[in-house]
Amino acid sequence: MKSIKIILAILVLLSCETKKSRKLRKDIIGEWTFVKEVDARLSNNDKLPPPLPIPLGYIFFPNNTCENKFGFYKKFDHDRTKIYYLGNRTRYKIDGNKLKIFDLSGNKWYIQKIVSITEDTLTVQVRDSVFSKFVRAKYKIDPNENYDKIIVSTSGCMGPCPQLDISIEKNGDVLFFGKFNTTVQGMFYSKITAEDYSNIEENFKKADLKNIRNNYEANLTDDETITVTFIKNQKIIKSITDNGRQSPPMLIWAYTSIRYLYQHIRLKPFQKKGMIMPIQPILFETEKLSCDLTKSESFYLLTEILRGKIVKARFEPKYMIKFWNAEGKIEVLLTDGKLYKLKEKTIDIGYNFIEQNNLKFTIKND
Repeated sequence: MKSIKIILAILVLLSCETKKSRKLRKDIIGEWTFVKEVDARLSNNDKLPPPLPIPLGYIFFPNNTCENKFGFYKKFDHDRTKIYYLGNRTRYKIDGNKLKIFDLSGNKWYIQKIVSITEDTLTVQVRDSVFSKFVRAKYKIDPNENYDKIIVSTSGCMGPCPQLDISIEKNGDVLFFGKFNTTVQGMFYSKITAEDYSNIEENFKKADLKNIRNNYEANLTDDETITVTFIKNQKIIKSITDNGRQSPPMLIWAYTSIRYLYQHIRLKPFQKKGMIMPIQPILFETEKLSCDLTKSESFYLLTEILRGKIVKARFEPKYMIKFWNAEGKIEVLLTDGKLYKLKEKTIDIGYNFIEQNNLKFTIKND
């Protein structure tokens, strides 16, 4: 009789545990953004280690897959300056009150204890008395907001940060230029699907592009700068500069995956006779005035010049742009904004880049 009671008690406990696990699996579905980490032993949590270089966040799906917004990475043994991005999609499972997320970097399960899930807040215990809090992400995405092209450029840094430019168009065209600390160097082109572009665009729109600032600056001098430019109807709609990852997490998550997109698509060398590579960022200059573009805006202008038509036309140059030739020497490109002349070759991009984008010139400092 005693044994039967013990068995019944165990069955009741298992039933309660299963019911609790089912509820946790249901409640965790959705997108969560990291808010803060708290150590219950400390009265001043400013003593906690600095935050991760990329803000942490998750999307949990009903099919036991999830996105870790930080992503997963590995370094090559033969060259520690190069980083390979493994992506951000992985598996998860809930066992009792334990949240297990498979770490693609270390090929092992990362285990956290779920303390509570409310409608808007997720609290997990990551180690001993240290707890992480997340809030449920909420977005207001305008279905009429869309772009023809998105460009991401990175400056590099004192460490292994990659220096690259990548342009992604609505029609699926991708143009990539890798310079330093990238797994491939040079200019390449590729294609992605319409669905891929739509997902990329939506990730950026989650950052509320219309209302966030154009410039974010850290107090560090050796950190990298990311610039992102959005194009519609051959016009720059918005450019954002983020130094030291100070922008909203949703923007950081969006551009982080794009900076490594080239590693997951089929690249073909892009070769065009007489191709030029302007000194970035591009600077339009006159004797007394200048107008500098961001790095991503500069890459946009470069792509427009690469697609321009060679014409036989005379024009009155108003500005000059310096660039590197094939021998690594500085030469000068003359332009009026629409026509770009290098020696005897003139390229017409079809419109005046300066007027179209209402670029502002300032007086040069002596």
